Amino acid sequence: MSTRLQKIEITNFKAFRKFELNLEGRHLLVYGANGAGKSSLYWALYTFLQSARKRTNAVEKYFNPANQQNLLNIYEQREATPRSGEIRLTFRDADSGNEYTYPISQTLHGTDNEPMILKADLASDFITYRFFFGFSHFRNSERFNIWPLFEKEILPFCVTTGGGRRSPLDLWSRIKLEDPNPTASRGVGGADAYAEFHRATVLFAQCLAGIVEAISKEAQDFYDEHFSVDDAGKVDLKLGLITPPSSSGDNQATFVFKKPLIEFGIQINGHTINRPQAFLNEAKLTQLALSVRFAASLVNLHESEVKLLVLDDLLVSLDMSNRMKVVEILLSETFGDYQKIILTHDMGLFREFRRALGTNLTDWQCVRLEGKPSDPIVSCQSEKTDTQKAEEYLHGHNLDEASLCLRRACENTAKRFINHNEVLPTKDFLTLADALRSARNKVLSGLPVELYERVIRNTPAHHRDLLIASSDADIDANQELDPATRGRLKTNRNRLRQLVTNEHVERLRQIKLIDDILACTERVLNPAAHSGEPPLYIKEVEDALALVRQLETTLQP
Repeated sequence: MSTRLQKIEITNFKAFRKFELNLEGRHLLVYGANGAGKSSLYWALYTFLQSARKRTNAVEKYFNPANQQNLLNIYEQREATPRSGEIRLTFRDADSGNEYTYPISQTLHGTDNEPMILKADLASDFITYRFFFGFSHFRNSERFNIWPLFEKEILPFCVTTGGGRRSPLDLWSRIKLEDPNPTASRGVGGADAYAEFHRATVLFAQCLAGIVEAISKEAQDFYDEHFSVDDAGKVDLKLGLITPPSSSGDNQATFVFKKPLIEFGIQINGHTINRPQAFLNEAKLTQLALSVRFAASLVNLHESEVKLLVLDDLLVSLDMSNRMKVVEILLSETFGDYQKIILTHDMGLFREFRRALGTNLTDWQCVRLEGKPSDPIVSCQSEKTDTQKAEEYLHGHNLDEASLCLRRACENTAKRFINHNEVLPTKDFLTLADALRSARNKVLSGLPVELYERVIRNTPAHHRDLLIASSDADIDANQELDPATRGRLKTNRNRLRQLVTNEHVERLRQIKLIDDILACTERVLNPAAHSGEPPLYIKEVEDALALVRQLETTLQP
């Protein structure tokens, strides 16, 4: 992916009267309270990409006040001269630095058959909470037929697996109305219309079978890798095209059309569970649904300069530990090819996701949507880190608040280091001092104690590179060694040299830094302890801020 989304501009569309966001090619994490426009942002991006392969009249209707299907902001429309509805995206080519802006509105169809946007539409993926609610809404007596969900939430993002050059959605659009002869042609024309419909149905059935089989296999692999670790027994999942789409008859009286039936099922230790919705809890069902939905994304990978992964309140039915497991997946190389846009109304999840990103936010922008549909502008406020907040409080001479922010920054950094982005269960609650000591112990566990105590600790830093020969000439000169043995010895000597001169030195710095922070914990990072004592001095908080910044940089998971 060499081209990134740079800027989003939305005027008079759904919750937005006016909205603008400069992404600068970064991933995006958005918190928005209900009504702030989070889902409107999702639908603006979706509408924009879909517009590339739609006719002009199918695009302009969303911005035409006279069309009942318009998506214009009702408050803007009440103005004497409302602004025209428009969605305008700007992309930047990372190699050339060139920027390209495409608008869609009632009068502009800037994406019409535009190759880059057409490819981006196929390569991008949009996932909402509706898929997971739909996955678990079946009554106990119902068959687990996910075709209606598949049609709405997966099929639009599928690329061709068989079925020629047309996309699976195009093939389905041709037959889903179950009307082989919409022009009511008679004679040869009517017979040809029915024959063409049957051919299209067979083509889609072949295409759908391949897609379902590929997603089923990928879903099993995804589940095994990411969710199976705590299972009491082996879980096997399967998506099956039980009834392919079919059609028969050559006139209106004899015509019959059967919709697809895609069933989802599982086995546990080889025993078939006929009604998974009656046996599994919601969290496990959601894990399985995630596996299916993410598998669909991975199966339908498509080469494109632009690839967006847009998620709207994806994790609302998962508990926090499972949410953070999904966060780890999203931050891993599994979805490394996508520019990710994560939208949530859950402030707890927003903060935990933000914490998992750590302090290096060069690739991410974290914002809060502030406003409501009636406001002239819905704005984006950047979410500051605790250390950034502490600095602001420090400059405002609010030292107690600054120290509270520094305390949170310390806790988050230490816990992230200890647990590698996992969320600590409540029963394992740690105080700041406990978290720092646990982090210190983890650093120490990486040091061979005897080597550290008897050799490295007692050797001045500027002499440590003399402990091990800087040249491998002695190994090369030993004629009793064969070439393979010489190579292994050189590799191991280099590893030992790195341990003595680099890795252990870094660990020593980490230990000293943690000790320095522990020393100021009670005085500076615990404002509650200052009752009846002299107030915090600015210099103390400034020094603590410098230490915490070093800790965030040094103590990485």
